[in-house]
Amino acid sequence: MGLVLSLAVAGCRKSEPTTAADSPPAATLNFIHDWYPEPEHGGYYAASLKGIWKELGLEVKILVGGPNSEIEKRVALDPVGLGIVRGDAVFIAVERGLPIVAVNSYFQHDPQGVMVRADSSVKSFADLENRDVAMQVGAPWLLYLQKKYGLSKLRVRPVTGSVANFVSDPDWITQAYPTCEPYYAAKGGVPARMIQISDSGFDPYRVIIANKQLVAQHPELVAKFSLGAYRGWQEYFRDPQPIHDHILKISPTMEMGGMRFSYVKMRELKLVEGDAAKGEHTGAVDLKRWEDLGKILLDLGVIKKTAVIGDVVTDAFTPRKLNHDPTLPAPVWTEAPIPGR
Repeated sequence: MGLVLSLAVAGCRKSEPTTAADSPPAATLNFIHDWYPEPEHGGYYAASLKGIWKELGLEVKILVGGPNSEIEKRVALDPVGLGIVRGDAVFIAVERGLPIVAVNSYFQHDPQGVMVRADSSVKSFADLENRDVAMQVGAPWLLYLQKKYGLSKLRVRPVTGSVANFVSDPDWITQAYPTCEPYYAAKGGVPARMIQISDSGFDPYRVIIANKQLVAQHPELVAKFSLGAYRGWQEYFRDPQPIHDHILKISPTMEMGGMRFSYVKMRELKLVEGDAAKGEHTGAVDLKRWEDLGKILLDLGVIKKTAVIGDVVTDAFTPRKLNHDPTLPAPVWTEAPIPGR
């Protein structure tokens, strides 16, 4: 990414609010990522640390997310705001009247999945019937799984945000990211296996959203942000260690082994670049996929009326629209560290 990022962690002062009438001409943007700093945000930190956004004439203030960050609302209230959310969240927010729009893809496929022990008899989502699973209550992907696989007796437990219960309880099943929790489960002595929700047919992008006013009044800034992001991911995947060193400083709960694990799994699953055989690439936006997701959400009752796709997402800022080659470099690390081996 080509913006100078002024990293903001909890407690740091945010930029002063701006009204629609005096939207600032200065090339300064606020960007909220969806969790605490981690390798899954590596491309954005690379854009900052490597001066990519600065080279493009932008200042980007990275604001750290976390649980209950209400990113859609915060972006909607910030005329220079951008943030990371799941694609289905954009449909819901737009129907509720929030002035946001998805401007590019962050991950081509959402990494959310269900983690079970490696020796578990649970082999598919259908096997979750009559079991306790730690999941986000009311999440669209959970509603989809319940309907598709007839999971009328699935019991939802609260998500703890820790692998402690998974390690101590042989029957514990939980939602998880393949880039993170399996590593810490293995570190606790319990090999784990993932069942990816994207394989079920519920397959949203994870995306960057922007305030609609920003897109309408300053599309050139959104273009520079996007271009910097794509270049940042290329730089991170080419040379991840400096970014991991930085993340360790600002997110002390991280560890080098876990970050390397995340890097390898992102590359293995092609979360950023997608499947070239399907026409996917870094930053790609397939409007047909968005339409299909909207139909699923309508069928589930998550949204009440058919969405106008142009109100939800734009493909104006994809790499190819910006004349940028999205090809990523070969992986630096190809083997994930497994604790305990």
